[in-house]
Amino acid sequence: MTGRVRDRDVLFLMAGLVVVVLATNVLSAAIPGLDAALAGAPILVLLLLGGTAVVLAGVIRRPRR
Repeated sequence: MTGRVRDRDVLFLMAGLVVVVLATNVLSAAIPGLDAALAGAPILVLLLLGGTAVVLAGVIRRPRR
């Protein structure tokens, strides 16, 4: 996607993230033992670090205008 980021794009991304978080919560509650495993593991920290790395790699590789 090139050009300006529109408000609609940001809202779609935020809505998608909310759906993913809620689906993960329901899935972890439905599978026995998964809730405890996710509570003990630093999953959120690892996801945030991975997302930050992807964004930084995209910014570094993008050609300047």
